[in-house]
Amino acid sequence: MARAPRTYAAVSLFSGCGGMDLGAEQSGLARVVWANDNEHWAVETYRRNLGKYVVEADITELPVPDVPCDILLAGPPCQDYSTLWNHDGLKTARGNLFRQVARFLDSLRPAAFVVENVPGLLSANHGAAWALVRHALRAPSNFVGGQRDTPGPRYDLSAQVIDMADCGVPQNRERLIVIGIRRDLGVRPPVIPAPYAGRHITVREALDRDPLPDNAPNHERGLDSPEVVKRLEIIPPGSNYEVIPQGHPLAVRGLISHVYRRLAPDKPAYTMIAGGGGGTHGYHHAEPRRLSNREKARLQGFPDDFIFEDGSPRTRSSAYVRVRRQIGNAVPPPAAKIIVEAVAATLIQAGVHARSAAEILAARRSSQGKKGKIE
Repeated sequence: MARAPRTYAAVSLFSGCGGMDLGAEQSGLARVVWANDNEHWAVETYRRNLGKYVVEADITELPVPDVPCDILLAGPPCQDYSTLWNHDGLKTARGNLFRQVARFLDSLRPAAFVVENVPGLLSANHGAAWALVRHALRAPSNFVGGQRDTPGPRYDLSAQVIDMADCGVPQNRERLIVIGIRRDLGVRPPVIPAPYAGRHITVREALDRDPLPDNAPNHERGLDSPEVVKRLEIIPPGSNYEVIPQGHPLAVRGLISHVYRRLAPDKPAYTMIAGGGGGTHGYHHAEPRRLSNREKARLQGFPDDFIFEDGSPRTRSSAYVRVRRQIGNAVPPPAAKIIVEAVAATLIQAGVHARSAAEILAARRSSQGKKGKIE
């Protein structure tokens, strides 16, 4: 009988519904043994699709788990670093959650890590945010003030802004990917491949080639008001609210291009965001309506059998909001797969030993249902 392949153990922070973790699993080179998020329905989605080793809790109140960790995955909240919003960065508690990444790096000392955020992190607070984050990731033990008998780990970093459409996601989604490789391994962080550059997957390919059945899960339609439908009927595919003349009864004022912007069928989608008020839900290319969450999930690269939990609330609109937030906050799995493959290949090159299936299973079992406070 063939021996089960060995894989690297991963720990996941700010896991959300599991987009990055799903991609890591799809690589076949890493298995997540412990994950954490504090958003209830995202955690329920994770449990349903990936596993019960996810812990629902505020990360600032959790001890670092006693599990093997070769690769740390993290997607700290990005809103405070986004140039679409206030760009407050370090001025907010949410913008300082990267400190938890440093705390876990100090304790777990993985061979590598992957941090995903928005490119605005590089310019927030006039560059001070990135300078501090970079320091925290390069020398996490120094940053958190860990008291150790041995020197803390130091990491060589790469910071790459990638368009996830270049990684096979049918969506233009620029994100900052920071990869760290522990310095004692003697290898540099990999360059993230871009196998789909110049041949992006289009909206038409993602949504029309294999149409969704009417009864597909998370495929809500008919949520738009008659006024919104009439407005969208005026806007051609690929255009937004700006094509409606000023003074027209259906004209609106918008601050960003997403407002009532319909998809262009022969291009990747524009970025799917977690919010959606004021005409920013994302709008279908062939029909005058907002995208269903199932369609958004396809544009994020989730498989159709990945079901998002919504709690069966009383109204369809609240269910839509709960799932929309999970999808918009997720890391697209196809991009995560390519990133983790590149990181794992670097660890193989450095001679980092992977884990047996028994080790992975034991670590997952020890993680199930565990919570706790930092002492």
